[in-house]
Amino acid sequence: MISAGQIDRRRISKQTLGLYSLLFVLMMSAIFGYYFFAANASFIWTTDGYTQHYLIFYDYLEKMRGFFTGSGFPLWDWSIGMGSDVIQSYGYYVIGDPFVYLGLLFPESMTEIAFHLLIILRVWAVGGSFLLFAKKMNFSHYAGLISAILYAFANYGIFNMSRHPFFILAMIWFPLLCLGMEKIFLNERSTVFTVAVALSAFSNFYFFYKLTILIFLYAITRYFMVYKKEQEGSLLNLFLKTTLAYLIGLMISAMLFVPVVYGFLNASRTPGGIEMNMWIYPLEYYLALFDHTVVPGSYFWTIGGFSLLSFIALVSLKPLPKFKFIKVMLSLLFILLLFPFFGSLMNGLSGPYNRFSFVFAFYLALAGGYLVDQVKNLKPAAKKKSFFLLSIYTAAAVIAILFPDYLTVYMIVPIFFGWAMWFVLFSTYFSHSGKKNQIILGLVILNLVANGVGYYYSFGGNMISKVLDYGTVEQKYQEALGGLEKTRTIENQDISRVGVTSQDNRIRNQFIYLDTMGLNSYLSVSNGNLSEFARAIETSPYQTIQPLRGGVDDRSGVNNFLGVKSIIAKRQDKAFIPFGYDITNKPDNNQKFILAETENDFPFAYTINRGMSRSSFMELNALERETVLSNNIILEDEQYEEHNLVPADRQTEIEEVPFKQVISDKTPVIQADQMYTTESDEMTVKLMIDRPEELMGSELYVRLEGLNYSPIKENPLLRQPTNYTLNAAYGDINKNVYQADRYSFSSYFHRDSMLINLGYVEENSNVDNQVTLNFNRAGRYEIHSIKLYAKAIDEAQISEASVIRNEKALKMTTFDDQKIEGTIEDTTDKWLVTTVPYSKGWKAEINGKTVEPVKANIGFTGLPLFEGENHISMTYQTPYLKTGFIISVLGIIILGLSHFVLQKDKQ
Repeated sequence: MISAGQIDRRRISKQTLGLYSLLFVLMMSAIFGYYFFAANASFIWTTDGYTQHYLIFYDYLEKMRGFFTGSGFPLWDWSIGMGSDVIQSYGYYVIGDPFVYLGLLFPESMTEIAFHLLIILRVWAVGGSFLLFAKKMNFSHYAGLISAILYAFANYGIFNMSRHPFFILAMIWFPLLCLGMEKIFLNERSTVFTVAVALSAFSNFYFFYKLTILIFLYAITRYFMVYKKEQEGSLLNLFLKTTLAYLIGLMISAMLFVPVVYGFLNASRTPGGIEMNMWIYPLEYYLALFDHTVVPGSYFWTIGGFSLLSFIALVSLKPLPKFKFIKVMLSLLFILLLFPFFGSLMNGLSGPYNRFSFVFAFYLALAGGYLVDQVKNLKPAAKKKSFFLLSIYTAAAVIAILFPDYLTVYMIVPIFFGWAMWFVLFSTYFSHSGKKNQIILGLVILNLVANGVGYYYSFGGNMISKVLDYGTVEQKYQEALGGLEKTRTIENQDISRVGVTSQDNRIRNQFIYLDTMGLNSYLSVSNGNLSEFARAIETSPYQTIQPLRGGVDDRSGVNNFLGVKSIIAKRQDKAFIPFGYDITNKPDNNQKFILAETENDFPFAYTINRGMSRSSFMELNALERETVLSNNIILEDEQYEEHNLVPADRQTEIEEVPFKQVISDKTPVIQADQMYTTESDEMTVKLMIDRPEELMGSELYVRLEGLNYSPIKENPLLRQPTNYTLNAAYGDINKNVYQADRYSFSSYFHRDSMLINLGYVEENSNVDNQVTLNFNRAGRYEIHSIKLYAKAIDEAQISEASVIRNEKALKMTTFDDQKIEGTIEDTTDKWLVTTVPYSKGWKAEINGKTVEPVKANIGFTGLPLFEGENHISMTYQTPYLKTGFIISVLGIIILGLSHFVLQKDKQ
């Protein structure tokens, strides 16, 4: 039988991995046993988990099952928004994640189980990869075991089990990158480093950017602090060897990395637009840095929740080169946390979200491992220093009890475990290091289990209240539109889309699950051309990663133009159904939804001979643009100049509506020029219409221009909310437009103007003479102008326009995920207009001749036509997919050849 002392002297082995796995299962059971089996909770966050992570996981597995059963893999999918590239859309989430493919081992009926088990498996792999690195660092059995648990159960990974599961991958790849770097330093093969680079670049380009910077910092610091004296070759040779290994790894990943990065660079979500001081965070952030060291919490994605064992190590161990390296790295990384500029730099020059903070868990786990291996050599000074450290945290815990608004009361629990660890480390009662290590292991387990429980349950972070009940997610998808998407009327060869109203912001990616063509999408990488279109027509529900959402503000003209034949809405939202859409079902008390359809929707593709240049188009206001779109093709300036089109008719029946502005006397508002200042959370502006009867038969719009909000007393050291909601009301229509907070970097953009559709004013109705605007936050509102517009609706004219478009429609013969074929007979028109979102991946042939598709109507695809009959074929190929594949093959060949050469040299 092996004694504790013998195990203590052992190095990391299979037994260590086995014991880690057993303890991992026990810890996960302790944290999530009640969570799953009693509370019936899941890891599916009600926001991104429901609308992105699980849905995309489910759909991608469906696509892969189709691929393996001979159906092929669709590179384009019409149910992703208005249609989108699958690799560009899903590459950020699932395609490069090796754990996702294990989901194929489960039957479709067990997809939700697979989703959860694979999240847990990722966290296990976090500790497993760390053990590989710890073995290279010559950690003992207990040092490796404890440090692997410190790393795996640091709150970054536990936090992301329910937030963004694929973020956990970065924690797996970083120890492997460091292991590969160590092998290069020791003049061993660079294969591990190359493979780690390939895996990290393939799995997620976003985190690969961070990992590249982090491994560069690791390598430079490690070289000068540890290896410089031992290196036989020059720094240049070492740099070249590492760079070559890195480039080969990047080449191997190119099949996915290249097309996904191309998609990102052309997406709607771009860096910039950060409206904050880039050299100082709000003061409460710095308090959170201290608070969240030992308590689970996140502020700007700086995620803490570490064991105090690591901090005891930092103040206790001698500054030997290998340990001093950890202190230097932590100090350097801590400096990056202090200034928003560095956070932005690490986030690709976007908002200063410190999502690289997982790396602190790595270095703190290393510190804990070194402490375990040096437990016999601790000096009296170490006891005093660590006592002082714990005293500071204890004092903070007392302050938290007295002033809970400033610190987390939950601090007392991890501090209790910190004192227990301190007592075991420095007490003479535990003179045997093996016994000490066993007790320390137990305390670390209890500490991290308590942290995990504290984050998920109601007495702590209460994440359990923000997730779906287990087993309900797919039913929610199925019921998203009440099943009405299956009952709508579709004529032969009619390729049409389903829409929703402005009140239905909950519909995001659900069309993917329902396999239905819609408008809505919610993706981190989405087609930037659709974003351009949405901003050009100023649709008020627009958000950066949700370009066309909320029924494009119930604008009948836009819905018709985009080919929306059916609109499904909740019964209570009947008033928001656009003009020309008639309710076709009679919902009873059990039916929550209504279905409305129109005969005025434009066909998927049709010919046209009248046009306008983009620059001329953008000179019009948004409503004029909408009207012009229905009768013309809008071409980029250079394309317009090359083709002789009939000039566009700029006449539009849009009239400015006179009104008198009245500030509500219920809330005091100071108005000076274009500035409105209120100390109330409700500022109401009434627009009294002079001749409301003239609105009959029109859609009414309100537009605010030159918008800017600021707190009454701005303080750069305090986090002051800058988000607000504008509510616009007229008759039965009541709509909200949201301006995101400047610190909400994922969704923030400045709304300089807002155009809001207040609905169709029925003829022969009691016309309201008042539009009410309500702002819901105290502050200073700069508004350069407020205008009301009436857009005349001529039903006969709208119907005629639809008939003309359908007479000139492309007669479809093939319509699938990657191919469109059809015929245009005897046309003299020069252009084919489609509602295919523009992408360089689309290729076209007309009458067997290759024709280059062009960007038309701001965000869509157009084709120049020949006079007479045109047989059209459009096919899709992900841009740079073939290029990336060739580069990947070359990378694998180079890796294989280098391995062969090294083998031959050794022989």
